Amino acid sequence: MVLKGLGLVGVAVVSGLVWLVVMPKNTPTGTPTTTSAPAGEFAFTASPDVPEPLKDSDCASHAYGQTKTFLTNTPCQQLTRGLYTTTTPDGVKVYTSVSIVRMKTTEDAAKLKDLTSRDGTGNVNDLVKDGAVRVPNLTTLANGGFAARLQDRDVIIIESDTVKHAPDETAHNRLMKRISNDAFRLASDLNA
Repeated sequence: MVLKGLGLVGVAVVSGLVWLVVMPKNTPTGTPTTTSAPAGEFAFTASPDVPEPLKDSDCASHAYGQTKTFLTNTPCQQLTRGLYTTTTPDGVKVYTSVSIVRMKTTEDAAKLKDLTSRDGTGNVNDLVKDGAVRVPNLTTLANGGFAARLQDRDVIIIESDTVKHAPDETAHNRLMKRISNDAFRLASDLNA
């Protein structure tokens, strides 16, 4: 009888271990996953708060400033957004928003990229600013590092920031921009 009980316990333990090995890496419990993007300078992890890319065909409702006006008059085809985290070399958590705005023409995409790359013209909301993800003491990623790239009809917009900035604001923003530039490779994860 004792041997049967031990045998059942052994089967349960082995079954549990097999389940851990084969279970999906991004479970509903919010377990973060690493990305399938190629390696780069920083190791990014998909946020458990955004397990799947958020997609919307109404880009203007997720923008502000002149960018909102542009997207109202020149509607996009699709907005796809994801949120990732990484850490600075000294261990501070960084939030990185990746937004892909697919326009109807390459000309419209070039105009949008030019507009969003100028200071004071607004932008597409990052997922923190949009309220899709709540991070205590952080209302937007727009105060950190920004990068944008044109890829055919897609404008890829990256913003990165931390809850607390380093004492040297210029050095902080330079590091956030470096992280944002490294995050362009994450756009492939969003499957826009």
